[in-house]
Amino acid sequence: MQWLKKVFNPKNFIRILLNPNLVFVHFKYAISRILHDFLFIFYRKHKFNIVFIAGLPMSATTKIKNMLGKVPGYFTRYTPMPYDVAVNQDISQSAFRYVPSWSYTLFKTHLNPWEKNINLIKQNNVKKVIVSYRDLRDVVVARYNRLIKFPKKKYEPYYAEYHNMKKEDAINHCIDVVGKNYPKWIYGWFKVSQSNIGFVHFCRFEDLVSDPKSEFIKMINFYNIKLDDKKIDQIVKETEGKKDMETNVNESLILPWAHSSNFRSGKIGSWKDEFSLSNIDNFKKIAGSDLIKLNYEKDLNW
Repeated sequence: MQWLKKVFNPKNFIRILLNPNLVFVHFKYAISRILHDFLFIFYRKHKFNIVFIAGLPMSATTKIKNMLGKVPGYFTRYTPMPYDVAVNQDISQSAFRYVPSWSYTLFKTHLNPWEKNINLIKQNNVKKVIVSYRDLRDVVVARYNRLIKFPKKKYEPYYAEYHNMKKEDAINHCIDVVGKNYPKWIYGWFKVSQSNIGFVHFCRFEDLVSDPKSEFIKMINFYNIKLDDKKIDQIVKETEGKKDMETNVNESLILPWAHSSNFRSGKIGSWKDEFSLSNIDNFKKIAGSDLIKLNYEKDLNW
């Protein structure tokens, strides 16, 4: 039903006419999910029913989702939640409404590591979580570039009109948002991991970009997923993210969630080309100590 609403949205309908193969991909995916859900009533393919991703925004969460979305048997599903729950990166019971207990599901979230969220996902058979994070300076740059292309709505959290601001001011606003909110998100997941041995696997953006095959193998091993080397190489190749962000976002409106992307460039250290001296000073004041705690810097002399 949700997919049909997408199709008959006037803007999406035009995209479909211009690129009908996207509809075929989505239709094929939906049929495959139905058939596999029926098949899995009779036999068990994987050890864990749910693969759950909780990534820091702008930290390759989508790339991880795309990689794991190509693991045979796992499917993304419609996860309805109240707007205030979803926009604040929390989760509700309704998110699991269409998750069959016998089959295999992939969740991609930016879930806050608060106790109520952890308790709820555990109650719904989430046994393990993959958490990604990144150099916060590059998160700032990625967030700025995303919002220049796709501005927030006025009613959304941390709304700002970056396209009407000087770049330096817009990046400083991003630094304020990221520096005051994202470190405690990462530390929160560190705490969850310490309290729940074997529950969390951390994937650093830089490691994933530098050696995607090794990091992918770590993730599937974490979930006891068995794939041969040929399949692993195929998945790594198919999820390289060659298209530009705007094309990816437009196509994601039609493609199944598992295969849609908003991946931009995946550059490491892009802040060096984007930050002004004012931006650097501002970041050091707000979150310089967090870079040291997260092992991205040894001191503030950068």
